[in-house]
Amino acid sequence: MSSTLVYGKYLVADADTVITSGALYIEGNTIVDIGTYAELTRKYNADRILGSAETLIIPGLVNAHSHGKGLTDFQRGQVDDTLETWKWRSFPPIDPYLDTCWTCLQLLQGGVTTTMHNHGLVDPKGYAEEFESVLAAYRRCGLRVAFAPSLSTENVFTYGEDGKFVENLPPELRGLCQQILAGSAVFGEKEYFESVRRLHSKHTGAQVQILHGPVSPQWVRREALERIREEASELGIRIHTHVQQTRLQQLYGLRRFGKSLITYMADIGFLAGDVTCGHCVWITEQDIETLRRCGASVTHHPGCNLRVRNGISPVFELERRAVTVAIGMDEKELDDDKDYLAELRLAARLHRLSSHRLDSPCLSSRDIFRMGTSNGAMVLGFDGWVGTLQRGKRADAVLIDLEAVCEPFTYEGHDPLDLLLYRAKGAHVRTVMVDGEVLVEGGQFTRIDREEVVRKLREAIPEDYGEQFETRNRLMGRLRREIAEHFRPWHEEIEGRETDPFYHMNSRI
Repeated sequence: MSSTLVYGKYLVADADTVITSGALYIEGNTIVDIGTYAELTRKYNADRILGSAETLIIPGLVNAHSHGKGLTDFQRGQVDDTLETWKWRSFPPIDPYLDTCWTCLQLLQGGVTTTMHNHGLVDPKGYAEEFESVLAAYRRCGLRVAFAPSLSTENVFTYGEDGKFVENLPPELRGLCQQILAGSAVFGEKEYFESVRRLHSKHTGAQVQILHGPVSPQWVRREALERIREEASELGIRIHTHVQQTRLQQLYGLRRFGKSLITYMADIGFLAGDVTCGHCVWITEQDIETLRRCGASVTHHPGCNLRVRNGISPVFELERRAVTVAIGMDEKELDDDKDYLAELRLAARLHRLSSHRLDSPCLSSRDIFRMGTSNGAMVLGFDGWVGTLQRGKRADAVLIDLEAVCEPFTYEGHDPLDLLLYRAKGAHVRTVMVDGEVLVEGGQFTRIDREEVVRKLREAIPEDYGEQFETRNRLMGRLRREIAEHFRPWHEEIEGRETDPFYHMNSRI
């Protein structure tokens, strides 16, 4: 069995443990020992040595919420907008295998070794083959993945009023909606539940975790949510959903159930310690207490929530109330480039205004780092294997060039995690190891040819992509305007409600 010694100026074992002149000793895919460089070089004679005196070593980063798109929605032709209208675009299909390979390469380049993939089908009729193709791409590239087929069958265009909405549309738009509804019915509850069981049976392990993926409680029938709860408990798998991302979703819960969607999920017995709720932007103190009481966790998507105009999730208060929070890019990270370190930095900056009192508490770099590593591993079901650098865990580690981070000068006394969260970028990542295998070395991929993936992806995109996009979206602009008009009374109701924000950015008064 081959052995590796990894050393650096600082070794971050977890958010609370930094070893100066630290090192890891690895045999095969497992961390055998951790300590100072001097201690470990006296004890072991490794086959290979990685690192330098100007290296920062951290656990592999964990992107805890995404949809696995390599080419971003902007690259495909879509600009950002409010969620309820933003989602109405139609893209010419892109090969899922190649697109997922491109996702993996970008994530690995930035130090992400584990990701979540909530999959929306490109070809619903070929769903079984498509799921296998996507998972094959992750195996080919070496990235760990928590994979969730998506289930979404209800409230396709509006919240609770689809029939009336479609009936009142002009004939051309009514025909478009009927086509959309017919297409969404191809992969329904039957296909979904069969897929989750089959994928779990075939793939679950240290590299792949299969999750239940009900997209959101307003988009899934209660009976399906209850069955998901039963099957998740039976199979021992986690559940990942999206909750109260927008004010309209918040209001829908109050209108439909007389309570928030979070309270509704708790009341039907759905929420538990194996449930992760994405976004959680428009939540109340009562919602936070419900999440805490049920043991449910949250994924925070700072860039996405800004880009699709949701707002800012009250992460400081979630953290203060002991709700586990992890961070995900959701394919709409701030810079549209899958730089996870930049996304962590954005999260660190957003959550500093819980109070304007001098020296009031706020999230620290260590809090954010924990969200991007061990918390992420926990919410994806990988915490027994990765998320920290500890004896017995799998060897997922990232080596960052401190000399480049600090150029030309940075004060030596800074906490290494402050240094990481203030200045490090994906471009500073030099080496990435997953399961003891070096997948990125000197910034270059060792297992897969980046240029070949780029070339094949370019070749797979139709030459008339722009023309196809325009044709597909000829009616979509009108549909978006109809949806916006439909929700006008909802917004008038929202604007009449009093607000008391968790973060006080500014005031009209």
